[in-house]
Amino acid sequence: MAVGSIREERDGLIVTLTIANPDRRNAMQPAMRAELAQRVRDADADPEVRALVIRGEGAHFCAGADFAAMGHDAPPQNREQIGERIREAQDLVRTIALCSRPVIAAVEGAAYGSGLSLALACDYVVAARSAWFGASFTRLGITAEFGLFSTLPRRIGHQAAKRMILFAQVMGGDDAARTGLADALADDGRAFAMAIDKATTLATMPPLAIAVTKRAFAAECADLETALAQELDIMPLLATSADFREATAAFREKRTPRFTGR
Repeated sequence: MAVGSIREERDGLIVTLTIANPDRRNAMQPAMRAELAQRVRDADADPEVRALVIRGEGAHFCAGADFAAMGHDAPPQNREQIGERIREAQDLVRTIALCSRPVIAAVEGAAYGSGLSLALACDYVVAARSAWFGASFTRLGITAEFGLFSTLPRRIGHQAAKRMILFAQVMGGDDAARTGLADALADDGRAFAMAIDKATTLATMPPLAIAVTKRAFAAECADLETALAQELDIMPLLATSADFREATAAFREKRTPRFTGR
């Protein structure tokens, strides 16, 4: 059975990572998840990269785990082996969420199962009108994984997230944009173009401020005092940065700022 891959393309400050397993609706094997996580880490370490876009090859974003590639006759795994496999998969979600660069998901077709988890780990989700989001975890005798108990309620609310997981509900692109599961709605075939447009906007912004903002939202302050304390940690850093000085100088001089991430 052919194994999918992760393709990488670079256009200026933007890196596009394409999940390439179209015959399986871009379902991913463990090796593909590990490769995608490593490519995100590599892009994050590159000072010339300012934003990332994740997409699927062809008609779909990602249909989750590639069960067919696992084989039907594999022996049962014990709890320790299953836990290790889950930790390996969680590494991808954690890497995207903690990446200092903004990551945008361009969703055409299916974002299903762990493909839903992958999309919602990103900072911004562009959905085509015919895209569909969902998971059948409970029908398989398991439950949501790869961060969905955090990312899905943040986007659509606690009770709506519970219904979606309990009843294995599927949400189309229009409803995804309406409920906040997706951030933007594109015509079919245009999700990637819109994602690149959003990435281009973010790539022109001060990298240090973007990175710190991502980190602050990842922490999700539960109360006002925690949020105010977090500001005391991050604002002195930003207000004394070279990017802040450049932004104020460019404003005074009526020119386009040149940010360095310092």
